Amino acid sequence: MGRERKPCRSRRTRGPRGTRGPAGVSGNRLGRTVLLTVLAGILAGCGSSASSTGSAATSPAAKASGGTGTARAASADSFVPIVEPFDPGHPARTQSAPASCAGETSTLDIEQCYDARTENVDAAIDAAQSAHYASASSSGQAAILAQDSAWLAARQPVCAVAFNTGGTIDGISASICLLDESNARLDAVKGITPPEAKLKSTDSQDPNEMSWYTTPEGSRITMTDTQGDETGGVIIAWTVIGGADGFVVNPKQFYFLDGSFTDPGIVGSPNPTYHRVAPGKEFQFGIDYSKLPEDPNKTLTGSVYVYAPGSPVAAWGAP
Repeated sequence: MGRERKPCRSRRTRGPRGTRGPAGVSGNRLGRTVLLTVLAGILAGCGSSASSTGSAATSPAAKASGGTGTARAASADSFVPIVEPFDPGHPARTQSAPASCAGETSTLDIEQCYDARTENVDAAIDAAQSAHYASASSSGQAAILAQDSAWLAARQPVCAVAFNTGGTIDGISASICLLDESNARLDAVKGITPPEAKLKSTDSQDPNEMSWYTTPEGSRITMTDTQGDETGGVIIAWTVIGGADGFVVNPKQFYFLDGSFTDPGIVGSPNPTYHRVAPGKEFQFGIDYSKLPEDPNKTLTGSVYVYAPGSPVAAWGAP
């Protein structure tokens, strides 16, 4: 589309020093000739500007698309890419990053390594979402932008809530968290079903030692083996941090699994069923898996604690 021009107006022009322009009482013939030539050029420019705008509106391409081709191209230009909080001022872009961040020599270098890897994933998210945006309807485009904005706004607060012990390790853990969030988002926008996550069980209360699972919507889930009960069972504390869409707790999705044996557990009080965890908020609930002594496979390895919204997607426990 052409640049919008302001309506042309006649202007008083000043001639060379020592002469008068058109507003003067007198002027020589040469001065008038120059002035008329300049005015003719200005008027011709106005006419060509108007005709250029008119021809664009009635071009063959515009007619073939019913007049929507130009509007759609302009709309596609308004796709909003991810701008990184740790590297602000430009859209996410692909850059080189070490193959292993753990091998870096300082905390800052490790964090910057994970930041670079996160930005690479974000650039891939932008590429996928931009393609979706270009072929979407107006309402679909608005939905894409709204979802992307909500996810990005929630990503950093979710990681900050998860890792806030005050130690220097929090920065590294939060950087890893950002990468996990982006990887989960990339799978979601590409329609990829991620493989089941194999996570380490722990009895530590330190979030930096816990194994976290990231849902496609950006919520974070972890578990802690708090204590055994009098029946020989185990009480597990489940922790959820709500992503952009929040998280609705369904205790039936959190159970013990060992081969064909399952234990849904006894949900602690107050009952968290259908409690909605708001974006960026942390919520914890307990489940007592009291039937573990009945497990016929209890002498075998491979038992896990599972979060399964459908088929198992995250399993905590020794392999």
